[in-house]
Amino acid sequence: MGFVHHAGSRGRRAALVAAVGACGLALSACGGGTSVGGGGGGGGDEGGDAAVVDGTGEVGGEIRLAYWGAGARVELTDGVAALFAEANPGVTVQSEFADFAAYWERLNVQASSGNLACVTQTQGRQLNDYSTKGVLLDLDPMVESGAIDVSDIPEEVLDTGRGLDGKLYMVPYGAAYDGVTINATLAEQAGVGLPEEGYGWDDLGTYLTEAQAGLPQGVAAADLGGGRPNWFIAWVRGQGEELFDGSEVAFDEQTLVDFWTFWEDLRAAGATNTAEQHAEQPVQSEQRYVAQGSAMLDSLPGNALTPAQATLDGLAPGQQLTTVPMPSGEAGSGNVLFTSGFSIPVNCDNVPTAAAFIDFWTNDDEGAALFASNNGGALNTAHLQAQLDNPDLPELKRHELELFQDIVANDPPSVVYPPGYQANFELGFTRAYDSIALGGTSVEDAAAAFIAELSAALEASA
Repeated sequence: MGFVHHAGSRGRRAALVAAVGACGLALSACGGGTSVGGGGGGGGDEGGDAAVVDGTGEVGGEIRLAYWGAGARVELTDGVAALFAEANPGVTVQSEFADFAAYWERLNVQASSGNLACVTQTQGRQLNDYSTKGVLLDLDPMVESGAIDVSDIPEEVLDTGRGLDGKLYMVPYGAAYDGVTINATLAEQAGVGLPEEGYGWDDLGTYLTEAQAGLPQGVAAADLGGGRPNWFIAWVRGQGEELFDGSEVAFDEQTLVDFWTFWEDLRAAGATNTAEQHAEQPVQSEQRYVAQGSAMLDSLPGNALTPAQATLDGLAPGQQLTTVPMPSGEAGSGNVLFTSGFSIPVNCDNVPTAAAFIDFWTNDDEGAALFASNNGGALNTAHLQAQLDNPDLPELKRHELELFQDIVANDPPSVVYPPGYQANFELGFTRAYDSIALGGTSVEDAAAAFIAELSAALEASA
């Protein structure tokens, strides 16, 4: 494989994308891109015969493809679907898409009515909301039969698609990661530069405290991170603790107390913005204070680097953002990957074609070059390297993908998220810390109350 071949077919890919963008639909006929219905809905059998369960059989007919996205994401996703249909005459792919929040709302309705698309995009953090309800097929037999080739996906990354029962319910294709975004210009002005490779949490605390002394007035060394679940996940996994054991809380209460104390100490030292300032900033990663030049450091998704830099260019020209890994703990890296991928529901009546689509998306060189890690770094290692070998790759994107490659090579820890994780952990975690920083609750009382409430909610969701 070489990128020259991909570049040589760029014109044909561009034409396909243009045609798909004009239709708003993948393949044989133009129609509403968000319509529901068509092939793949209804009629499937959870048990089925072996030829269906293992994904082998005739590839043909129509399947539905459901995913989240807008704008370029739609054009690129449908462009890969167009390549799949071109490679498989007689196949039609009907796409349906929505923005992230609306997508999951619709998915809940489709799951309850047995009308999920044959190829349904899922994400590790929500996967078990569906796998535990019996609406997704186990994909391990399809991997074993060769219907879906995952040989170029590292095993520890593939495992992010497994459910509580250890079965593979999602083939991940792209991964986001939480990086530490730093305004390198401000860090140099403050005299601290960038953290050393392999830095830990104590190192981060010292770094921020020292930086604050050298920063201009009105610029915080860090955005207040006590209410951010991603910081805590890195803290827990870096210490070698699990977050969950099935649907039970696995981390120790003292671990949470120590984490919140870490941020409260930094807040008291004036090395972060205030709780009120933190609460008032924009939700979008690319608009947060570190992208505005009023905070030196924050944790953003790795793929937010380019849009955040664009924001900073407009507000503080000449300042430069970069990203480094999350701090390490006693057990090593805490950089958990957040993967997105594709699942096949039990109601799918065209499993061989759905499996062939997932295999194509995972392994086709031309499709990978077209999509170009638009939804997190490519998990097929050969495709990732091909993108990095492209001399036309923008430097910020190159840094994003190189850091992702380094994180994957460092054997990142994984998390199996229980049903109800998103609603009960992430939202509850932020509220609990707000009760400390804004409401004056003690760290110990807030930790005890949060774990008790979370335990009860996860048990109810199991």
